[in-house]
Amino acid sequence: MTRPGFTPSALLTACLMIGAWSPAAKAAPITSTAYYTLTADSALAAPSADIDGPQVVALVSPAGGVVPPTSADGTQGSPLTILSDSRGFDPDQLVVALKDSTNDAGTPEQLLGLVFFGRGLEAGGLLHFALSIDGALADNPPKLTSSTPGVTIAAVPAPGTDPGTDPGTGTGGEPAPNVPEPIGFLLWSAAAGAIALRGRARVRAAAAR
Repeated sequence: MTRPGFTPSALLTACLMIGAWSPAAKAAPITSTAYYTLTADSALAAPSADIDGPQVVALVSPAGGVVPPTSADGTQGSPLTILSDSRGFDPDQLVVALKDSTNDAGTPEQLLGLVFFGRGLEAGGLLHFALSIDGALADNPPKLTSSTPGVTIAAVPAPGTDPGTDPGTGTGGEPAPNVPEPIGFLLWSAAAGAIALRGRARVRAAAAR
């Protein structure tokens, strides 16, 4: 699923064809939705043109807890939806990636990666988001542990369930129709290459103005 009006570049389209995770014949998993906030102790600058991987990385516990939604045609969409009370960054330029692998001990692990293109994440900024998760974890959502210094990701109640804990400004936190572009479909290595090329393309576009 992409944002209305978003057209992937030829390169990104090719990467999607090569790096998509699940074959179309695989049955769609049962998913649920969990809610989180991301904050930073200080501003995160917009990434440089030579960035080669996610700007923010979080360990997902348990591994495999984040499950991208599957459409009727078998393709996968971004697991992350930005909620409307988010602030301090360009929601149209948030890039999402997932990595399923094993650590040095041979234990399965899953990583969630984010890149704040555009203006980065400003001081006092907030990413309030919904995440597609394994339906078996609906009552005990995955924990997201940031490995990026100064960045905290916390689980929060669903919008409207407890107004006293709404992380926003009282707007209700209803999901905005703003799903990050489908770099989250890709294997981590493919996503890293696409992120780097995207960054260089933005620098060239800015220089041409």
